[in-house]
This record gives sequence, structure tokens and C-alpha cells, in this order.
Amino acid sequence: MRFEQLRYLEAAVRTGSFRQAAKELDISQPTITNQVQRLEEDLGVVLVVRGAKGVRPTYAAERILPHVVAAVQAERLMREEASAIGGLKLGTVRLGTVPAGSQTILPGVVKRLLSDFPNVRFEVEEGPSKMVSRGVLSGHFDVGLVTRLAGIDLIPAEQALLHHVDLISGRLVLAVPENHRLASKDGFEAADLEGEPLIFPAETSILRTAFEQLLDGVEARIVYATNNAEASQNMVRAGVGICMANTLLSSTVSGNGVALVPLPYEWAHARISAIVRNDEARTSAVQAFLGLLRESAKNF
Repeated sequence: MRFEQLRYLEAAVRTGSFRQAAKELDISQPTITNQVQRLEEDLGVVLVVRGAKGVRPTYAAERILPHVVAAVQAERLMREEASAIGGLKLGTVRLGTVPAGSQTILPGVVKRLLSDFPNVRFEVEEGPSKMVSRGVLSGHFDVGLVTRLAGIDLIPAEQALLHHVDLISGRLVLAVPENHRLASKDGFEAADLEGEPLIFPAETSILRTAFEQLLDGVEARIVYATNNAEASQNMVRAGVGICMANTLLSSTVSGNGVALVPLPYEWAHARISAIVRNDEARTSAVQAFLGLLRESAKNF
């Protein structure tokens, strides 16, 4: 049994396809198929069932998969730490981030890290906070950048497994058409949204959770849903309805047909935070990245 065989099995099970796993690992499909078969022979169990729709893990594979993932991670840590003995010569940072992270703190941090350590590589996926948190918890990401709101947790039972580093702050607002009655109204109450056409965010977005909390007890009239913050602003600009927005996003600006109405609630104070698993060893590349995030946050 070799480490690469474990990597091949993990990728095949995770992607559900030998072809996709081979593409991800930059090897040929026959190679990955052959090596998984050899691993099955070595362990004496069938690990994957092959079918027209790809591969799926057997009961045996599901039982040993946590150990496989741990072994793959351990090998990666060992190789990167060995290279770091003489300085950070190589490494990979597997990063999940909300769009606000990509638009604010990340550009400067990534530039500086790559300037200091040009052989470090980033693997990045962008999406809602819940997706990022789940990815960090599962080990798919080394680090995540998420949006956090005071008193609102997307996955409360699992928060204790994560270490949070608060970086930069913004706030949630309502984006309304400039000629809307709320644009000039002094003060705001949730009842003001009764019967108003609303543009809703994705289910896995923390904005969705905040919007639902705001509308508790209010008759909501949802006319459009989109995952794209800029698209939401364009809908408001066109007079389609009202959306909730985060001032940390570059698309959240007043003018050109849009007015921003502050939300007078404690939970409306938004933060971009870095998250890592509490119990996970971190490579030198990840440690350097976290250090630069903390340093950069002081200048925002």
C-alpha cells in the first residue's frame, strides 16, 4: 500500500468518477483505476463499485475513508514541513472564501505571500459561508473566510470545532430603489417590509438567515432569488424589489438608482473572519497565510 493509492481512492470517492479524479490529479485514468484495484487486492476488500454513472464507495470504503483522508493529509503535511526546514520553498493553501473576502482583504495578502514565497500555490473555491464552513470542517479546505453576524450561527452545533479570527468589519443594509418611501424614512421597522417585493439570497448564505430573522412575523413577498450580490443590486436598480446587502461587498453602493437603508440591529454588524479547525495541524504555508491575514486586517 502506497500513499498515492490512498490519494487516488480519496479523489475517486470524493468526485464519484475515475475520469474526474484523474483530471484533478493530472494522471491518466488507467493509472488511477489500476492503482485502486491494487489497493483493493492489498487490503482484501472491494472499495468501489463501478457503474455507468461513475464509481461509488462500498461499505468497506466508507469505514476506512476517514483513515484514508487523515493519511493523505498527514503525507501532505510531512512533505511541506520537510521543505520548510530550509525556508518555505513550496506549499499549498486550500482556501474557501465568501465573495467579500475576495473583494477586500485577500488580494493584498495573496500578492504578498506569493511575493515572499513564489512556489506556494492557492486552490480556491468561492461560495456562501455555510459551504466554506462545511469545507473547513470536512478537511476539504485548510482555511476559510466567512461572513459572521453577531448572535447568528449557520451551523451552531459545529462552531466549537472551529477557531475564528475576526479580520474586518462592515454592516448589513437594505438596498431599495432611490425613489422608494424607505429611502427617505427616518428609522426602520421590520413591519415596513410587509407586502414589499423582496429579492432573496441563496439558502446557504448567512444573508438568507439574517433576512429570515428580520422577516419573522412579517408577511414576506419574495419575487426573485439569486446567489449573485451584483445581480441583486441590478434588480433593485430596475425597481424589481428590495434586497439585503453587505457593505463589505464592492457592489453595495448607494447612488445610480439605489439607496442604502441601515438596519438598526446588533446582528447587522458583519465581520469577515478566517476559520480553521481547532484540532488540525497546519502547514507552514497555511501558518504564513494566517499571519499575513492578521497583519493586513490591522490596516482596514
